[in-house]
Amino acid sequence: MAEQQNTNRRDLLKLSGMGALGGLALSALTPRKALAQGDEFDISFASWIHGHSMEIEYPDRMVSAVRKGYAFQVEGKPGTTNWFHFAIPTPVIINDVRLQIASVLLRFTTGSIDSFVRDVHIYDGEKRIAVHDGVYLAEENSLVRFEVPETPYLALGLGISLGVGFGVEMMAHTMSFISAGGDFVIRPPEDAA
Repeated sequence: MAEQQNTNRRDLLKLSGMGALGGLALSALTPRKALAQGDEFDISFASWIHGHSMEIEYPDRMVSAVRKGYAFQVEGKPGTTNWFHFAIPTPVIINDVRLQIASVLLRFTTGSIDSFVRDVHIYDGEKRIAVHDGVYLAEENSLVRFEVPETPYLALGLGISLGVGFGVEMMAHTMSFISAGGDFVIRPPEDAA
């Protein structure tokens, strides 16, 4: 009886000479089911950026902004609004196939209901491709997902802009942004036949 040899995907990629980048491309082009917040959906590729990479549009409206190892902690001046921006690493083409964006995800907390994420705008380069206004998210938001209608192809890079507000009540006006990301899909081209 011949001895059965166990070969995992890593060994197979080493033997084929494809290496890590080949494995990334192979994994991205192989549809899998992924789970997020109990929902099942197809994801070909996911890309995230840490919260301490966030940019603040109007720093003069902040009491403080401190990058920590685990998050970007901010405190807004009472009665102000602001925009916070995330540039998500975006490989727009993998193996001659253009990626499409299905949704973006955020992980953050606020110190009270008087500091909140009001709006979520999603961009491909300078083109706004999705608007979620009036969401008013506060306190614990361990994973919040926003769909991108019609799952458009990406051309220039994914950006997420958050319109935030800080009220005037005697409550904490703090926020901690932990991470932001996007779920990408690759759909094979339609057969011409």
